[in-house]
Amino acid sequence: MTDQPSDPPTGADRPPVSRRSFLGGAAAMAGLPLAVACGGRATQGRQLVVAAATTPPSLDWELVFGKEVYDHVFNLNDRLTRWKEIPAPGEPGGYDLAWQAENFQDITEPRMAEGWEVTNGGRTYTFSLRKGWPSHADNEFTAEDVKWTFDRSFAVHGITSFYNTLAMIERPDDVRVLDRYTVRIDLAEPGPDLLLTMSEFWRAMVDSTVAKRHTTPSDPWAKRWLRNHDAGFGPFRLAELSPGRQAVWVAHKEHPFPPRLERITFRQIPESSRRLHALMTGEAGIAQYLLPEDMQQVQNSADLRLWNFQGYVIHSCPMNPRYPPLDDVRVRQALSYATPYDRIIEQVYRGFAGPAHGPVSDHAAGFDPYFRPYTYDPERARALLRESGHSRGFRTTLAYSTAEPLGEPVGAALKSAFEDVGVTLDLEALPPGTYTHALFNGERPMFFQSFGADSPDPAYALGVFYQSKSSNNWGGYRSAAADACLARAGRPQLTWDQRLEAHKRCTGIIAKDAPWLWIAQPGFQVGARRNVTGINWYAGEAVDWSKVGYVS
Repeated sequence: MTDQPSDPPTGADRPPVSRRSFLGGAAAMAGLPLAVACGGRATQGRQLVVAAATTPPSLDWELVFGKEVYDHVFNLNDRLTRWKEIPAPGEPGGYDLAWQAENFQDITEPRMAEGWEVTNGGRTYTFSLRKGWPSHADNEFTAEDVKWTFDRSFAVHGITSFYNTLAMIERPDDVRVLDRYTVRIDLAEPGPDLLLTMSEFWRAMVDSTVAKRHTTPSDPWAKRWLRNHDAGFGPFRLAELSPGRQAVWVAHKEHPFPPRLERITFRQIPESSRRLHALMTGEAGIAQYLLPEDMQQVQNSADLRLWNFQGYVIHSCPMNPRYPPLDDVRVRQALSYATPYDRIIEQVYRGFAGPAHGPVSDHAAGFDPYFRPYTYDPERARALLRESGHSRGFRTTLAYSTAEPLGEPVGAALKSAFEDVGVTLDLEALPPGTYTHALFNGERPMFFQSFGADSPDPAYALGVFYQSKSSNNWGGYRSAAADACLARAGRPQLTWDQRLEAHKRCTGIIAKDAPWLWIAQPGFQVGARRNVTGINWYAGEAVDWSKVGYVS
């Protein structure tokens, strides 16, 4: 089942056992160049075919979320700052991020901004923009683009509106154009989160000249047009978007950091086994998001390579309290104890994952490897169901995206385990676009999702999904105690160590409320043909494809 929008093809305008020890390898990417028309074998050159699970349901990073859009959002756009790259541990030729907590103050480097000055006691950031950076439509990047991008963030109340709140940017007027190449951002309070969130790949800058040409009185922020079109400044530009078939990028050769490849085609192949076949035969150079059994075959092939990165994703299931009896904490705790975590890791992930430790990833600051709030305990689950008045169980629904290959097998494992404690779990597979809409609007009791916190800061890691007013609190969790704890823990006058300890207390409050099932941490794996190099991980679970090329 795949998402097949009716729109025509569109394009550009111009300690304990660590998770690391569980990971047996890395997912699917392959690197022969572009296949000839009609599906022939790939031919050598500076082109690449990626076997993708689906095409992106939208390119508007404010209004769409999911692994099927990450690469497109990251590579078609660019940002004021970036996190520093380091050689990937254990992966020769690959890149990782200098993202560990102890380095958090030193991990940001200039990108579209050539530098910045911090004044007013840490409340004012003045960014000097790099001159001569062209958009895909050949418009120079200016301070007006930064201003329009921030104004849009506030207006559409999309994903990055949470970043505004976290960084203490309270109003659109707090972002001011000083001259063509200078922007000032005033914060209500000082803190580390402005630079950290500016490096998020969701903080993409819009070519406002292009976007404004496609606004209307009923759509003043070009939401309809940006859904399927590219107004970016990134190392690649969109050449074609044919929903349900393929997306094609070409190199933005005037980019200050031009890519090594000239053309990348993301070809929709919904089934993991078929993506693996395309990789093994050379019809594709990359096969994304393979099932664990297919990743094992990549590992065992002399022609292929499985790349492995720590990543930060937690596979989880929000339990929306708008759907009784999930509004009862005892019911949510019961399902948490009814989940066979270790069995799922062994039988579904086949070693390509480790245990989750509550709401904080092992890649984030403040992670506690000894904290694991729930383990498999069906007797305790039954007792909690009796205590909540549901001794005969109840029926609920878990939705998952067809772009997520592990949604079905994890859902099946949960369904079987829940039946053992008297709960009937219906599984619902949704096309990516339908899934995203349902998730954003809380239209199902439970979702299987593959998300993580895009910043190492604990205020972000917990606030992004569990703060009541966060635009990304799609699970509907509301807790006055958690909100108060997060507000205290994120105070700018705290030292970094104090901030970490304060957020550990918030982690305990959230975990006790059991708003989500935290199932596993799968890492970020990429399978490729042996002649591909430069595979990497950027926070947001994307590959910086400008780094990818071929070995001789």
